[in-house]
Amino acid sequence: MAAISDRFGAGGANMQPGGSNGSPDLATALRDLVDDITEVRGKVITLAAKLDADSGVGDTNYVATCSPAAMKSSKA
Repeated sequence: MAAISDRFGAGGANMQPGGSNGSPDLATALRDLVDDITEVRGKVITLAAKLDADSGVGDTNYVATCSPAAMKSSKA
């Protein structure tokens, strides 16, 4: 998990890959953010599916109306 301080990127710090110019480097921070967003997106979709399957809930279109759009970011 990348801990991003208030000074992240100040004076060009953290921009060079490999941590030679500060840790975490930008690439690591971005990859960690993609992981976090992917996990939250999956949980939202799972929750919407659970609500659709719950017989006590009147509405049953949560997956169709509440699922986030496809991810534009991915890790390579």
